Amino acid sequence: MALPLLLSVAPAAIAQNQGQTRTVPLRLSLRQALDLGLQQSLSLRSSSLSVAESQALQGLAKARFLPRLDLVALGTYAQVGSSVGFISNLPAIGDLNLSLGGDGYAVVQNSFLNLGLLLNLPLLDFSRAPLQQAARYGVQVAEAEQSEQQRRTRFDIESTYLSAQLAEAQIPVWERSLALSTTLLRDATAIRRQGLAARIDTLQADALLQADRQGLAEAQAQRQIALSALARLLNLPPEQPLAVSDSLQPGAAWPLTLAQSLERSWQQRPALQALEKQRQAQQAKVQLARAGRLPTVGLLLGAGISGDWLNLPVLNVNPSVGVNGDTSNLPSLNTPASGSGSFYDWGAAISLRQPLFDGGLSRESAALAQRRAEQSQVAIDQARQAISQNVITWFASHRAAATQMQAAAAAARAGEESVRDALLRYRAGITPITELLLAQRNLQVSRSAEAAAIHRWNLSRAGLELESGQLQPPDAAPPSPGSAATQGG
Repeated sequence: MALPLLLSVAPAAIAQNQGQTRTVPLRLSLRQALDLGLQQSLSLRSSSLSVAESQALQGLAKARFLPRLDLVALGTYAQVGSSVGFISNLPAIGDLNLSLGGDGYAVVQNSFLNLGLLLNLPLLDFSRAPLQQAARYGVQVAEAEQSEQQRRTRFDIESTYLSAQLAEAQIPVWERSLALSTTLLRDATAIRRQGLAARIDTLQADALLQADRQGLAEAQAQRQIALSALARLLNLPPEQPLAVSDSLQPGAAWPLTLAQSLERSWQQRPALQALEKQRQAQQAKVQLARAGRLPTVGLLLGAGISGDWLNLPVLNVNPSVGVNGDTSNLPSLNTPASGSGSFYDWGAAISLRQPLFDGGLSRESAALAQRRAEQSQVAIDQARQAISQNVITWFASHRAAATQMQAAAAAARAGEESVRDALLRYRAGITPITELLLAQRNLQVSRSAEAAAIHRWNLSRAGLELESGQLQPPDAAPPSPGSAATQGG
């Protein structure tokens, strides 16, 4: 029920307050913050776009080797005027001879149109399989990185929420300490007026009061910083105030042993899967580089139809006749003419390309891809070591936090009794103010240590979920003293 409530209330509250100063903060539980953040995170949106980009690259790799069908067209028009009877290099029809006589003249107009289809089909290309494998591994890398980003986003939101919880819990600790130090300063001042206390008592009480004021101001600042960071992770507007509704309480204990946690972190970690797919992609690129030295065979099919229209709008001929050596000119003739026709053609061609020498480009490309594949293997080993160390660190912190919570709680209870006794003894003049100051300072330290231990317990649980995978909701059950995290690994 938490998610529907959040989705129905939070956007309405945000939309209602846009454009005006916000006064009521948006109170979220940890579960609501996780649900909202996993929907609106900019990091997750970026990883989703990376997956889409890798899928588009995979589509390009497939399309590269598919048949290509092209429509081609060619159209020309030319007009030539000539008085010599011979026209050379006429577009589309070449040379043309006309019998014009001595003073003849002709105008030739020619129109040509061709339409055709070209089919280009790759028959043999040894780069096809490695290129498509590299693209497929790229998609798998992006998907694994998206899963890893979901884990990291979840951890970032949860750890920031826990930091805000810790700062929220520290504020009342400092407020109680400040109230007690204020009372102590008032009592010391009253006793000094009666001449029953030294001036150093009021000075020490005032120093304790100022230290408590500094601690309260720092806790308030840390709360504001943590809430602002949480709002950025949730992609909320800058003017939207935020508040945490869950109080600082110890969550469920980590149920796995150290050995089980390590095994799970190696087998179910998207970061390792992404690195492994990157290594496989580099191996495919090695084969792709080597394929550059192998032959390729392609088939080209073409067919088309052409039409030609030839028009002679002007054809002036001056004929002559010769009798016994005498030549007489006959009347000029103007006989325009025109003609048209069409033809079709088709054909096929097989092309073979065998690289003979490329200056060592293919060899060096294959060597580079091989080195990168070896580096990917080293990166996998380094990542396994880093994950193992993180699991051990979080597990040790989780186990230590259980004892720290119990010890800090017991110390806080004893400190409260100690402060009450010391205050009564100081008012009665039995003990100096130094004893009361020490008791008050120890109480404040114990309360802060208790809150820090609970925060460390919850944070280490979140860290183990980051490294090993989520096992159950973070607020599902209270910590168990006999759980695997409180025992040996």
